[in-house]
Amino acid sequence: MFRISLRKLALTATAAAAVLTGGLLAGSGTANASGPHFRIAPFSNEFLYLDVAGGSYDNGAGIIQWSLSGDNQVFTLQPSGSHFELVNRMSGKCVTTNGVAGAQLYQWDCSGAVNQLWDTSLTPGGTLYNIRSVYSGLYVDVSGGSVSQGAAIDTWYWNDGNNQWFAAFGA
Repeated sequence: MFRISLRKLALTATAAAAVLTGGLLAGSGTANASGPHFRIAPFSNEFLYLDVAGGSYDNGAGIIQWSLSGDNQVFTLQPSGSHFELVNRMSGKCVTTNGVAGAQLYQWDCSGAVNQLWDTSLTPGGTLYNIRSVYSGLYVDVSGGSVSQGAAIDTWYWNDGNNQWFAAFGA
């Protein structure tokens, strides 16, 4: 399924220009994962991105959606067998689930554990894909379909809502 938003593309182009000029997106973190780095945006709100709350480096920091900011919103899909780890550029930690429907995702030291493995076809460019937990079979989801900053990112049963479709944009 292909869904795209012209406003999201314009916002992404603006962010890319800021990176090239050393402006808005300059960060102090270091990349711990190889491969392309990108921002992950829920289709339910075209102006928000997956984000490690508060730019935290701590294990257990929640994953939320937030407006465009820094490297705490940049992730790499790091291959792990036939699956992927979602590694945060700033903290070097992996997006992790406890496997319970409705429980917020969080970051934790990458270990290759099954609760840190994801199946997706995300590639930078704006095409929408879902992200499924290998551990639980649940899907990454914006909690309650919220369109607000700070809403928790959780896992939930597949319902094909706009809050379960995500696009990746180069960072």
